[in-house]
Amino acid sequence: MSEDLASPEVSNKDNSTGRSIPLLVIAVIVAIYFLEWAQAVFAPLILAVLLSYALYPVVSALRRLYVPRPIGATLIVSLFIALTALTGMTLQNQALDLLDAIPRALEKINGHTNSIESEESVLERVQRTSLEIDRATGNRDVAEDAQEGSIPRIVIQEKRFDLRGFILGGSMSGLVLLSQYITVLLLVLFILSSGNLYKIKIVKISGDTLSKKKITVNILDDINTQLRRFFFVMLIGAVFVGVVTAVAFWWMGVENATLWGAIAGVLSVVPYLGPAIVFVASGLVAFVQFGTLAMGLSVAVVSLVITSVQGNLLTPLMTSRASNMNAVGVFISLLFWGWLWGPIGLIVATPILMIIKSVSDYIESLNAIGELLGD
Repeated sequence: MSEDLASPEVSNKDNSTGRSIPLLVIAVIVAIYFLEWAQAVFAPLILAVLLSYALYPVVSALRRLYVPRPIGATLIVSLFIALTALTGMTLQNQALDLLDAIPRALEKINGHTNSIESEESVLERVQRTSLEIDRATGNRDVAEDAQEGSIPRIVIQEKRFDLRGFILGGSMSGLVLLSQYITVLLLVLFILSSGNLYKIKIVKISGDTLSKKKITVNILDDINTQLRRFFFVMLIGAVFVGVVTAVAFWWMGVENATLWGAIAGVLSVVPYLGPAIVFVASGLVAFVQFGTLAMGLSVAVVSLVITSVQGNLLTPLMTSRASNMNAVGVFISLLFWGWLWGPIGLIVATPILMIIKSVSDYIESLNAIGELLGD
């Protein structure tokens, strides 16, 4: 009798679970499309929040020196803008030289490619082979028509490079990038000026009981610690890549070695894509400068070795103390956010995963996710 009464409850639970799974899948798909559609809003916002976490200790140090928080935040953001402008002005001539080298590189590679092409194209070989097959199979009429020129010759015309469209497109991309840069800095200024305001509000709305508020405080403190350590590791890695690349390229005689060091250091914060760009671009420019393929490959390999040391030795050694996430979870996060938001997604992928890991470790219903992401 009792078994008959319990069975409807079990079936109801099974039905509710079966209905919740499709709803969860639909909700995840909708959330992904929404994040992709609202990239222009959420990407700068997340970058600003992460950058404010990195700069918050500096503002707090100024606050201990009796500098008001809004003034300290304004000083930090102004210093950030000044350093960016000073770096751009210092490396302007080298950047212009590098841009001038790009057309020469394309022309030289085009000439090198044309010099190794055979006199008879692949299409002509296929056409000649088909004629021989027609002769061998007895279809002489087609072969004679082809010899007389009745069969039109197929010519593939390459699409010419639209320089004007490229420049206009690059200018528009530059304006969009500049506007997003200004938006991020303004958001950082407002977040740093507010201090602990939003932290207090989050704790206040987290729940009515003291235990829930305590859990929220622990989560926020853990996120704060994890992100600060992560940004410190990224800063050390970027400085290492920039300095070593500049010194190595200078020793090899590569022009604009300082600029290459700055580019490599900045792009090192973009996993996989950044080192790949430096690898290809440095090898291309070195090939133009030295005129030999071996030297171009040597310079590219040196850049790859430097970024490999930073990515496979230095960063994992320091990151192991900053977080306890497994490599598979980090790589999947990079794939997802890189697919969703491009280079910006690659930058924010690991910090977002750290936040998810911290939240999952403190909330019992999400402990399974934290276990999957942990070592």
